[in-house]
Amino acid sequence: MKLKYVFLLSLIPLFLFSCASGGSSSERSGGKKPSWVDDKHSLYPNDEYLVEIGEGNSLKSAKQDGQASLARIFRTAIVVDSTISTRYEDLSDGDTILESRMETTSDESITQLSDETLINVHFAESWTSDMGKVYVVAYIDRMETANIYRQRIDQDGMKTQAFIKKSAEQSDLLRRYGFLDGAMVMDVKIHSMKDQLDIIYQPFARAVMLPYDPAVLHSAYADTAEQMQYSITVEGDRAGKVAAVVSQVLTDRGFSVTEGESKLSVTGRVKMEEVTLNNDYKNLRWTLFMEMRNEKGDVVVSIDEKKRETAISLEEAESRAYRSMEEIMLKKFLRGMEDYFDSFAMN
Repeated sequence: MKLKYVFLLSLIPLFLFSCASGGSSSERSGGKKPSWVDDKHSLYPNDEYLVEIGEGNSLKSAKQDGQASLARIFRTAIVVDSTISTRYEDLSDGDTILESRMETTSDESITQLSDETLINVHFAESWTSDMGKVYVVAYIDRMETANIYRQRIDQDGMKTQAFIKKSAEQSDLLRRYGFLDGAMVMDVKIHSMKDQLDIIYQPFARAVMLPYDPAVLHSAYADTAEQMQYSITVEGDRAGKVAAVVSQVLTDRGFSVTEGESKLSVTGRVKMEEVTLNNDYKNLRWTLFMEMRNEKGDVVVSIDEKKRETAISLEEAESRAYRSMEEIMLKKFLRGMEDYFDSFAMN
């Protein structure tokens, strides 16, 4: 089966950035260079802390450099598609451990570094050289942070198991798939957190016991997707280009497409017409209307788009129109599908 969830070789670390208060760090300027500048483990042992030394022209830039260095430690772990990360945030509980920490700790704030959100990063000693270069210790307490991860993994594991149970209770095929799809999103993030936990504190990672069997989940997900057979009909799609994109969207999900009749369907129409404007180009107005229906014939996803293309020839304008339609299908229609499936698990 062709799953949407593609594992890559880097991971968006799920960390809470925790600024230490001013009184908890020691700032020095000039004089002899502290030993920790060249030996980061001289004050913070490696078995207890993940440590990096940030450098910059100011304390702020040095802290940012320290956070970025810590983030790089986790880029050898597993990452998931950014869409999965977004859907995970939608599916996970509103009152998460992360949010609770942010609300109850007065000296904490959150910082976004590119695609990483760092959790539980503290800053300790800082030193400014005679040349004005600033160095600062950035560290993560392994045991403290590992406990945050264990709690989150346990929480998400229970939610995943609940989705699996709800799926088994459904008679409607799309609802059954929707709950399994939500479980898969949670499972991907759980495994990414386990990989991070393995870096932070390996004994905790090895002790993780999930309340469900990931192999059984993946098998049920694949089997359910294979049962979802769609027919595709697009009026006015003379070259079959729109239908081909629809087929791609469906098969990328693991669904199958048939040329005959099916209980599940995607239907639509494409209309193009040349329009005359006050310019020296060829102008083409097009409309795209698509609907996805469930086994009962109810519309579950729909898009209705209109646009005008301008080019040096009618053929080029038509090519641009199809490219625009393809982009819409791969973004809006696909997102509509994901929102529909997520709606079951979110309710």
